[in-house]
Amino acid sequence: MGIKDALFEAFREDHATLGRGLFDLRTMLAAGEIEDIRKAAERLDRDVGAHIAFEEREFYPALKPFLSQEEIDDMYQDHAEGLLLICEILNSTDAELAAPSRQAALTARIEKMEAHVSECGELFGAMGGLSADEQKALLEKLKEWRKRAPRWTDFAETPPTPGL
Repeated sequence: MGIKDALFEAFREDHATLGRGLFDLRTMLAAGEIEDIRKAAERLDRDVGAHIAFEEREFYPALKPFLSQEEIDDMYQDHAEGLLLICEILNSTDAELAAPSRQAALTARIEKMEAHVSECGELFGAMGGLSADEQKALLEKLKEWRKRAPRWTDFAETPPTPGL
């Protein structure tokens, strides 16, 4: 498997994990499974933190020559929405999670992140503009983030500033 294929496969795996996690959150929220939605949010926080960190610290900056600043800022904003989703679920009381207004707000955040996951497929085209050496370096950085295994909520304590 070539470097580009390996990087693509790693992204596919990570986005599948994020997509499944969002599906679980949506399903449990709709069913009113309050305790299970917290567990799913914890799992998502743990399972995708390394990928979010990699995208924000390594991948998005590498794509700056191929994307507009607005596109890059939008991706950071999508991640901020996802982080708010997790934090709201983890920090809400049972009664708050059961409230229709909170459920509507959480569902909107889930939908925003689901759109982000589907739009990330477009990044693979931009990734093709990177040299083989750049792709190899990115794959190595992704592996390093996976070894570090930060939670999304831990990583977000020092987010980069969009637009820089």
